[in-house]
Amino acid sequence: MVRVFHWATVLLCVLNLFILEEGARNHRYAGYALAGLLALRIVWGFIGSYHARFAQWLPTPTGVITYLMETIKGRHPYYAGQNPLGSLMILLLLTCLVGTAASGIMTEYGPLSGTHRMEEIHEFFAKGLQVAIFVHVLAVIALDRLVRGDLR
Repeated sequence: MVRVFHWATVLLCVLNLFILEEGARNHRYAGYALAGLLALRIVWGFIGSYHARFAQWLPTPTGVITYLMETIKGRHPYYAGQNPLGSLMILLLLTCLVGTAASGIMTEYGPLSGTHRMEEIHEFFAKGLQVAIFVHVLAVIALDRLVRGDLR
């Protein structure tokens, strides 16, 4: 379920960020589909499999610092789920995705629909999402090289 969510999200993000015209009908439909996926993922984060549950991978400050220190020392502890930095990235990506989807919907519906302010908020989250995706891809490549292709 989580991998299906991941790759469906990748597809919809590529479509909406780089291919479909902003504000066009297909852009909105892809955004609605993404909002639906996010809703399912949030529900799955509470009732899903062990490693899919938010409670199992939410990072702690101590966990992040320990992981960073171990990585700096050249040690790469194994995590069956996400490592603490990966968990932080998931939180950032989910925040940007929810912000982008919600603000996109609010540009069309609600008391702030059609306002320049709402469009700016939507653009802010979309740009933040692009930066987060870029960092995510670089981090996955770097970690894969550090652990010699042993990402699971």
